[in-house]
Amino acid sequence: MRSTFAAVALALLGQAVYASPLTAETTDVAAAFPVVDLSSVQAHPNITLSQGGIHIDAAQQEFPATLLFCPTVSCISCFGIDLSSVPTNECLASGVNFASVSINQPSNEGLPFGVFVGPPGCESFVQLPAVNTCYNVNPAPFTDYAVA
Repeated sequence: MRSTFAAVALALLGQAVYASPLTAETTDVAAAFPVVDLSSVQAHPNITLSQGGIHIDAAQQEFPATLLFCPTVSCISCFGIDLSSVPTNECLASGVNFASVSINQPSNEGLPFGVFVGPPGCESFVQLPAVNTCYNVNPAPFTDYAVA
């Protein structure tokens, strides 16, 4: 009986959605980025590139990098989360129903890992292929994200 309960609890935990801390203030920094429909782009192999492609640099500057969740299209009035604090390989709930999303990275170096977003339920995800680009999600809204 106890082993059955433990197995069920572990199965439910595997599908659990974890909440994440967002910034309290909104930003429009991504409103100046190029806007693309996320369904029209192709993902890259488990990395998120800069707009110029891969940069070879001995001192990469991945961080600061902020994942921005925007309740409107074209990345206006976005809430952010510092990607250096996000756990990997977990489905996370943004706490925002977002219609657009972006990764703000001042260095424009790209990231050595993939950033994924998806609709509620942790069932399916789409990779954000580049930093400093605004992606309108379709069909909106999306709520979940993951880093892998």
